[in-house]
Amino acid sequence: MIETSADWQQAITLLRLLSIEMVELAEAGGWDEVATWEGKRQDLLNELFKETPPAALVPVLAEAVRTVLAHDARLKALAGTEMSKLAGYLKSFDQGRRARHAYQTP
Repeated sequence: MIETSADWQQAITLLRLLSIEMVELAEAGGWDEVATWEGKRQDLLNELFKETPPAALVPVLAEAVRTVLAHDARLKALAGTEMSKLAGYLKSFDQGRRARHAYQTP
């Protein structure tokens, strides 16, 4: 539970770090880990927005949220690229299956 100003600061820092880590994992192809971190980040966001932050930390939290949104845009772009690759693999696999079937059919 986030109670003190120090707790808020730590949670906001963790939010930024989770988002950075998710982009780095996605760039390295670690999509399973990205999904795991997304769950943790979502839990943290839910916790952060349960109550109003201390007034002095509102701008810090707002900047962290902007950073998260920018990282999410990067993650979506990376996911789109990965999905295109996978679609190509599936298409190639399907073509191979069709060719094999054509040669096996009398």
